[in-house]
Parts: sequence; C-alpha cells; structure tokens
Amino acid sequence: MVDQPEEKRSFVRVPFKMDTAIRTQDRTIWSSNTLDISMNGLRIATTERVPPEGTLCEIEIVLAESPVPVIIEARGTIVRSEAGTLAVHFSEIDIDSYEHLQQLILNNAKDPERAEQEFSTHWGIRKPLNP
Repeated sequence: MVDQPEEKRSFVRVPFKMDTAIRTQDRTIWSSNTLDISMNGLRIATTERVPPEGTLCEIEIVLAESPVPVIIEARGTIVRSEAGTLAVHFSEIDIDSYEHLQQLILNNAKDPERAEQEFSTHWGIRKPLNP
C-alpha cells in the first residue's frame, strides 16, 4: 500500500475555465484561462505582465455557463506572481458571490463530500498563510 501525501490545503481547488478580470490600481488583467479556483482564491494563466505580490485587486469572475450572466465579485491580494501565472487570495466577497462560488466548487469537486465538510468547517475567508 502506498501512502498518499497529506493534503496541506484547507480548501478544495477545482479546475474551471471562466472569464476573469483582475483589476489593480493601474490596470486590468483579463484572462479566459483560469487554472483553478477555491473558496480562498484563484490562479490564472496570462500573457500579460503580472503585478507584484502584495498588490491589492478587485476580481470579477464571469460564470459563462449560466443563461443569465452570473458574476462573482471579490477583493483580494496577489499572493503569487510569476511570468505567465498569478494567484489571488480573496479577502472580501459578498454573500451572493460567496454562495455562487460555493456552488461552483461543489458542482466541480472530485470529492463533493470533502467540499461539503470544508464549507461546514470554514465559513468565510481565511487569512493567507504567508501574508
């Protein structure tokens, strides 16, 4: 029997392609290549120059699968910034967006039971591990 590595992340991540806008003080980065998303944040691929870590931003995620546009809006901080990708930690999200995000995670999780457990354990947004 092979031991599986222990999952260190508190939040289930799911791959999900969606249109995303990351707005910083001086520009907007558009991406149709979201790599993954969790209740804590998201990671996108981009060909644009990425802002440095620690940059505050507003996030708009368009859920294109709905007949009526559903948009998740949040505020956050860029926590990883590398050529080609950036990761954002959510710091604020309104209740409607939170519920849409929860449903998105639940519908796309490989292990929906783990996602349900996460929701009951972590209501709200957690502080980043490395601020």
